[in-house]
Amino acid sequence: MQSIGKSTKRVDAVAKVTGEALYPGDINMPDQAFMKILFANRPHAIIRRIDTTKAEALEGVIAVFTARDVPVNEYGLIMPDQPVLCGPGSSKQFQWSDSGHG
Repeated sequence: MQSIGKSTKRVDAVAKVTGEALYPGDINMPDQAFMKILFANRPHAIIRRIDTTKAEALEGVIAVFTARDVPVNEYGLIMPDQPVLCGPGSSKQFQWSDSGHG
């Protein structure tokens, strides 16, 4: 109870403001893999199919993941109800009747 009501100095404060602290984006290791995310560019779009053949054929590509590979991938602050990977194979597949159109 010694710190209640008192300001407490962060143990990493000096390292962060001087640029000495390492962040995950600063870490590079031998044979490290990198990931790229492709956004749909259309909010609430219905993704009917995804063709990954061109991406998979690129030099250095280890894997391409879609909702078909990771069907249960939802997140949410209170309830995990927002899919990270959308499209065919997602456990949260959009149904036309969900939109109120029939």
